[in-house]
Amino acid sequence: MSSYRPSAAKTLDPALADDVLRLHLNENPYGCSLLVRESLSIHDSLAHVPGPLPITLCRALSRYALRPESELYLVDSFDLLLERVLQTLLQGDRTLFAYTPTSTAFLSATRRIGVHPVEVQRTEDCRLLAGELPTDRFGERSVVYVGSPNDPTGDVAAASELVVMLNAGAVVVLDELYTEFSDKSPGLLGREFPNLVSLRSFAPWAGLWGVPVSYVAASSEFVEQLDAQWPATGLLASSRIAAGASLDDQASLQNRVNHIRLERARLYRRLRKLNFLEPSLSHGPFLLAEITRGDAEQVCELLAREGVLIHRCDAEGLPGHVRISVGTSDDTDQLVAAMCRIAVLL
Repeated sequence: MSSYRPSAAKTLDPALADDVLRLHLNENPYGCSLLVRESLSIHDSLAHVPGPLPITLCRALSRYALRPESELYLVDSFDLLLERVLQTLLQGDRTLFAYTPTSTAFLSATRRIGVHPVEVQRTEDCRLLAGELPTDRFGERSVVYVGSPNDPTGDVAAASELVVMLNAGAVVVLDELYTEFSDKSPGLLGREFPNLVSLRSFAPWAGLWGVPVSYVAASSEFVEQLDAQWPATGLLASSRIAAGASLDDQASLQNRVNHIRLERARLYRRLRKLNFLEPSLSHGPFLLAEITRGDAEQVCELLAREGVLIHRCDAEGLPGHVRISVGTSDDTDQLVAAMCRIAVLL
């Protein structure tokens, strides 16, 4: 990261300035694998019309996801994947339930397809279930969307809670966009329960937001339904190359993920020492923090003037809260220094 220059805050769009610290979009601070860059620079398939998915890519992803190839469905965009899954599952008279607060990606997807989910509040400690689950509410005609780790709260769904829903007959859509940053992956329950649909992506852990290869891990029957409506051959050549190279360089990328997890803990400790916000523990590449002095809009604006961008959580239904992406150790130092400077203005 280049050193901070106050002039960055004066640009027309601060988010596009090279010297602005981008901690608002959960981007991987280390970027993609060097192998991805090399592969994209030398591969000649970029000039070819995309055909069927390469067998080598499908087999490599199968080994990584611990699911048979017949239970995987790939697309370029996570937003597009979410739309297709919801459209397929909600055919008929099924009801969509969503645990809130939830991600803006999910909220945007439901608006685009014209669906109004029934909101279900998490408990105060971010658990999904408070006591017994009413099976007449989450039955066979129900689709339940759960983020794990959830954006923006960072909590992970307990396997025991998901099993209750699955046994009740509900279809559970498990958004595991950030699962690589957690020790827990409840999506593996899908090998036992065909009514669990797991959504995952290369974007956060492999630094591929620019070519965000995403995929469904679900029963072969559901994958066949998706493929019948939207054949999976449409994956861009650049996406195929980037995904394959990332899977070939898993060790290096996992090391970067480990660095982010370690820095997440350090960021949490540093933020706790400030007197105008209260961070929460997280399993994702970000921390949620409640503003306890001043307000979230003011904090975000003051930090933007310092060349630091963070995310305000009003759209997710959490006014007075901000989400801060985890960066490098230098990024954390720059963020905390900026926060110390604005503290006197709150």
